[in-house]
Amino acid sequence: MVTLALVLVGVLREGRLVALTQIGEETKVRQRPFVGVDLGTTNSVVAVSCNGKAGVLPLGASKTGLLPSLLGKDLQLLPQMKDRCFHDFKNFMEKPLDELTPGVTPLSLTTAMCRHIKAEAEKVIKEEVGPIVLTVPARFSDKARKATKEAAKTAGFQVVRLLNEPTAAALAYGLNKDKEGVYLVYDLGGGTFDVTLLRIQQRVFQILGTTGDLFLGGHTIDQDIVRRWGKDPNDPEWLLRAKRIKERLSAKAGEDDELPAHIFEEIVQKSVGRTIAILRELLADAQVTPNDIQGVLLVGGSTRLPQVSKALADVFGEEKIHKSLDPDRAVAMGAALHAEALMSHSITERPLLLDVIPASLGIEMVMGYVENILPRYTPTPVRTQVQFSTIEDNQTAVLIHVVQGDSLKKDGCVSLGQFVLRGIPPQPKGKPKINISFEVDEDGILTVQAEELSSGQKQQLVLEEYFT
Repeated sequence: MVTLALVLVGVLREGRLVALTQIGEETKVRQRPFVGVDLGTTNSVVAVSCNGKAGVLPLGASKTGLLPSLLGKDLQLLPQMKDRCFHDFKNFMEKPLDELTPGVTPLSLTTAMCRHIKAEAEKVIKEEVGPIVLTVPARFSDKARKATKEAAKTAGFQVVRLLNEPTAAALAYGLNKDKEGVYLVYDLGGGTFDVTLLRIQQRVFQILGTTGDLFLGGHTIDQDIVRRWGKDPNDPEWLLRAKRIKERLSAKAGEDDELPAHIFEEIVQKSVGRTIAILRELLADAQVTPNDIQGVLLVGGSTRLPQVSKALADVFGEEKIHKSLDPDRAVAMGAALHAEALMSHSITERPLLLDVIPASLGIEMVMGYVENILPRYTPTPVRTQVQFSTIEDNQTAVLIHVVQGDSLKKDGCVSLGQFVLRGIPPQPKGKPKINISFEVDEDGILTVQAEELSSGQKQQLVLEEYFT
């Protein structure tokens, strides 16, 4: 077998959208409640929908509907936890099997969190949670999506659809009801920032582009406040103190005994300014101007900071800022509404959701270079086919390494997995024709298949195997 023994001999791009898969008959039975789950970085939320109206379940001890995405020894969900607490593990799902501490991975933590969410939800609804729509960040890679879905499945959830968080927010805001145009979803949570452009036309939702920062949110501001005090920015007690000051100063103007208002304003403006810079880059990449934006949807608890609304109003105008929904709960509510649409409405009555690939998909070539098969922001669902050949005489096998990222070199991309196509008939180099197809489904999940045409030998990448 020769590793990386592929050369591009022709491109056979089909360039067609694959029809959205219809939910199987067994999931069309009318069930109550219809459930959407927002597995958040800081808090997780479960919502239910009935007759087109969504509400949030009062989970956890606080009964506020916000269940902290924090796992500690008190929950006894993982024996390896001992005296440790884990949070922000959603940010590490690009590498789900990396150990954060011996025996603990982002995948195992997400599985444990999903079990906790399911148990808390079932306490409220007094029955087993049925099929759910689970939300993920639009910028999540294929590997992160599959790992999240696998974690939910292992925890006992039946996931009928992965839904991008900004699309869920748009559904919650009611933008599937005769509202058209290009909208911007600004999602600033406790631990992450995401910004997405969404076009809505004739009940078709199409993501035009998405980007963000995995480590920018309310927690960033808390840490910067603690640093100003000269303390450890990861100390839980000082972080809690900083968070309370942030909430006080955000709720009312004026001074605070523990932090001067002008210092607080400087710290907040630093983070908010970063979000605006990222937002402007997205607009430029998509060739969209602020005047093209119909409205700006606020998602995430940190959008309550008055500096956020002011900064967005400076770019888009105050009249375009939508604040009608609780930003902490909008994503889960939209997911629940979509669950009801999937399982109780005919396919013609559902909004059509066309997402995009957040980062390019391709395969590793010789010398570690990457051949881009599906470019970033390609609309999904989609299927594309590219033809390769061998680079050595009588080569009978090739190793196909699938990666995701916008770098031209494999080291700058995320490895999604690899597989071997065997049984290629011995022939001179360049003669075998090997078709490699990339198909991304409505959940944004990728299937890669390779076929040698003369022999009919086939092999495909099944990433779920990497999570067992």
